[in-house]
Amino acid sequence: MIDVEDDGEGAADVVFDLFANIKSPNLVFEINEDEIARLGRKVVEEYDLDLQSRQDAGWDALNEQAIKLAMQVKEDKTFPWPGAANIKYPLITTAAIQFAARAYPAIVDGWNVVKGKSMGAPSEEKTARADRIGQHMSWQLLEEMPEWESDTDQMLHVLPITGCMVRKTWFDPVYGRNRSEIIFPDKIVVNYMAKADCPRMTHVVEYYPHEVMERVRSEVWGEITLDQNADSNEPEVFLEQHRLWDMDGDGYPEPYIVTVHKDTAKVVRVVARYDADGVVMNSRNEVVAIEPIDYFTKYSFIPSMDGSWYPIGFGTLLNSLNETINATVNQLLDAGTLSNMQSGFLGNGISLKSGVAAFKPGEWKKVAVDGGTLRENVVALPIAQPSSVLFSLLGMMIDAAKDITATKDILSGETQGSNQAVGTTLAMIEQGLKVFSAIYKRIHRALKWELAKLKRLNRLYLRDEQYFNFHDVEGLVSLADYQADEEYDVIPVSDPTVVTDMQRMGRAQFLIQTFRGDPNVDQRELDKRVMEAAGIQDIKTLMPEAKGPPPPDPKTIEAMSKAENDKKKTDADVVKTLADAEARTMESIMTNPQLFAMVKQMIQQEMNGGPAPVSGMGGQPGNAAGVQGPPGPAAGAGPPMGAGGMLIPGGPDQGQGFGGTGQPQF
Repeated sequence: MIDVEDDGEGAADVVFDLFANIKSPNLVFEINEDEIARLGRKVVEEYDLDLQSRQDAGWDALNEQAIKLAMQVKEDKTFPWPGAANIKYPLITTAAIQFAARAYPAIVDGWNVVKGKSMGAPSEEKTARADRIGQHMSWQLLEEMPEWESDTDQMLHVLPITGCMVRKTWFDPVYGRNRSEIIFPDKIVVNYMAKADCPRMTHVVEYYPHEVMERVRSEVWGEITLDQNADSNEPEVFLEQHRLWDMDGDGYPEPYIVTVHKDTAKVVRVVARYDADGVVMNSRNEVVAIEPIDYFTKYSFIPSMDGSWYPIGFGTLLNSLNETINATVNQLLDAGTLSNMQSGFLGNGISLKSGVAAFKPGEWKKVAVDGGTLRENVVALPIAQPSSVLFSLLGMMIDAAKDITATKDILSGETQGSNQAVGTTLAMIEQGLKVFSAIYKRIHRALKWELAKLKRLNRLYLRDEQYFNFHDVEGLVSLADYQADEEYDVIPVSDPTVVTDMQRMGRAQFLIQTFRGDPNVDQRELDKRVMEAAGIQDIKTLMPEAKGPPPPDPKTIEAMSKAENDKKKTDADVVKTLADAEARTMESIMTNPQLFAMVKQMIQQEMNGGPAPVSGMGGQPGNAAGVQGPPGPAAGAGPPMGAGGMLIPGGPDQGQGFGGTGQPQF
């Protein structure tokens, strides 16, 4: 049982039960019978309250009437006579078909449905992961979940009529995969004036008796006894209510899903509608908030004018107008019928009793008329031709309806003449699609919310690795790709601002005319976007990734390395030869006093800035003048050797520098 007692550590018990409930496949087996019975009655009572609020607002009647108008349901008509004209003008039907014809190819564009988007600092690894996730989720929606595309097609046809459609997304352990289901708005019961994040929502589900038995025997549901006298082919109604309920008694209601048999209020299943990541605790281990898991995605056509939870569609906006058009068309037809098939009196002596004389088209009634000619005894009823004013009024109402539904002739593919400029046509289409574009943005936004739910399910239930075939190319995605949730997002491939092929090609033409040859624009990416706008398939085949230069020949690398080593060896030999020559020169100077004195005197002459006599250097007798050195540099010139030179360690001036400043250098 999940009864919580105050034992001084109540907060810890509450937290334990709170997280333990997440793993339970059905809490109905763990709750005492009195509590579960009270919960069942509460679910049915609150469902009835929500349903009554919707009926009081007139929503159910309007929704039913809208469906009938769209399906052109024929009803018996006795006014003005039995069998009178009963045309249902296909105003809402045409609008719904036109809307779906534009929206469906824009959302399901070939194989591209989902696009991964990396978040934060870009990197090749994050981009590759986002691409894998986008391809995998596109494959899931189109291949692994075959019901998704067909349901999307149906949803886009019904949405403009009812104004609201709901998609349920969940992981089905029986199928072992994610599943989705579209729900008509009359099967989703919410308080009429509830807000977007309403705390209670009931999904009315019907199960055949054998389906109920399957769920009971598989222990997905608790025990339930159905009426044995009921028709076995008649489905049973169950209420799957997503609601709040304070199960653990801490004063804070937690989100749960409670499934109840409507007729008996018997609870068959209770599961938690939250996970551990959505529970926020404070320092005292108390629950601060719990974020519920949302299984439903509401697709809105036009927001409700009175602020209710239920959006509106063409069925609501055009209900009265469509009925007026129907009445006008039928009146014109009835007038034409009366005009073509006259009615009147045949005289046989006048003898009319008081009362109403009703005529059917083509009916002649005999009356008693004494005497007179045949012409005088045949009197036709005065019937006017169909009214031209009524016909003009009909055209005005139809045009007004087309303004709302964006079903102008040019948008449905009909031409307005051969002399109309292309720019004018594009401008008219752009203006005519204003209403449609705003609605399509709402659908795009809801689709993004739905993809976020699917991404969460993959993060929880995907196998460690899963292979898939995308565009006839084998792909591989791993659970680790989905675990890095903060690094990427998933968005629809469809562009919420472009909904027609002509709009796409117009943008492509603009790109070509404006940026072709621009050095600041990647021309390869430009070509790729133009091809995407034109709907070209297998762009990667047409534009393969640019390959780098081919790797160099190993023999060439070896030859270059050998040449470099030879060069290094040659340079080393040259340096060694120069060093040996310098060493020999120094040795000659240091071992010959006369040569040392001459070199010293030459250096002093250069440092003094002018020529100086060179004394004898101990030459042969008779050479009084000695050896004359070379002339020194002009006055003012610096030392010819700069700041460096060659150190002369020996000689009469041991340690003195020549040819530089600072350290003794030559």
